[in-house]
Amino acid sequence: MKFEIENITGRKPLADYPWRSEVDRLLNWLVNKDSHIQAFCFDLIMSAAYIDASSGIEKSIEQCNSINEKYNSHIGFINLCSPCFTNKEIWAYQKAVKPQSGTLGKLSSEVILRFVEKLYPQITEVIAVGGSETADAVLTHKDGMVILAEVKSAPLLTYPFLFKLPESCLKGEHEKVVITSSQLRACDSAIFLHGIGSIDLGKVGGDLWPFKPLIDFFVDEVNMPLIHHCINEWLSAKDAYTKKDRQNRMYYLANASGSPPKIAKDRDGWPKSESISDGKTSAGMDRTDDIKKGIYQTLKIGTHVKSDASVKTAIISNLPAYRHGNEYVSPFINMLWGLEEDIADLNGQKAILSENLRRAFDFIITLEEPILRDINL
Repeated sequence: MKFEIENITGRKPLADYPWRSEVDRLLNWLVNKDSHIQAFCFDLIMSAAYIDASSGIEKSIEQCNSINEKYNSHIGFINLCSPCFTNKEIWAYQKAVKPQSGTLGKLSSEVILRFVEKLYPQITEVIAVGGSETADAVLTHKDGMVILAEVKSAPLLTYPFLFKLPESCLKGEHEKVVITSSQLRACDSAIFLHGIGSIDLGKVGGDLWPFKPLIDFFVDEVNMPLIHHCINEWLSAKDAYTKKDRQNRMYYLANASGSPPKIAKDRDGWPKSESISDGKTSAGMDRTDDIKKGIYQTLKIGTHVKSDASVKTAIISNLPAYRHGNEYVSPFINMLWGLEEDIADLNGQKAILSENLRRAFDFIITLEEPILRDINL
């Protein structure tokens, strides 16, 4: 079956979201920054996108007395209350808030595609496809190359949000608060940087909350000392995640940390059957099911465009598979494949000419440690 690239329909990444212009402001600030800073900022934007896409967040906010005098309530995207853990070393269970899985996948896909479009200068156009098409995205390179890509992305760290709620709304330590959506919109808010500090975000009902106030903070050079501190903590979380280093407190704040240690259940009453975050939340393309599907999809795409050397295949993510790359990705990096119909008799030997072979995937396009082979992006 011939695969008609010109028939693929799609849209510009984040075109349907009013906060796209705010993301672009951050990306303009990131253009000349190191790759790990770009990857950290992906996590920051995803945290804002999570709360923007989660409906009825007022039903999930809990009182927390471990923050500071300015804020009294917390909501997060892992099951561990970060202020209790980082400020008082208490393992307080708080049910994570997440958008629905379909919404979550679309959000993370479009955010990373916008990052790629803005941060890789050799890419002249990115189209987000989605739906049931063969590819998730179509990228155009300045030399005319077309890249059909499968997108698998997820943050390493998510950052929780804090609120200053009226005393009348509070019910007790880590009890659900009682507040209406209109009351919440009038409350002061912040994003919590896992024990480093917090960034004030103004009223929940403010213009393009929480994106605009968050990005206002990051593009202001006055705030670079705190930003650098936060970036270093992100790097510590990446190291702990990669090595599964449970001695590093950032391990438990990163995604896919599993269950807390025994002290959480024995001393702090952590529910026996609950984890902090499971393998489904693995960072970047590190979820094994995603790796398997991603490589299968690039192989499938390759069968459709095998005869067109100008069309390449890729997996796109924010981060490589730090935990599972050696086992699930490395064996395919240098793999070449061909079809039985391409077998020819060459000097008495059955062989396939190199020009009739394709790679399992041509590229893995990530913010950190991409596999780009002989091209520049």
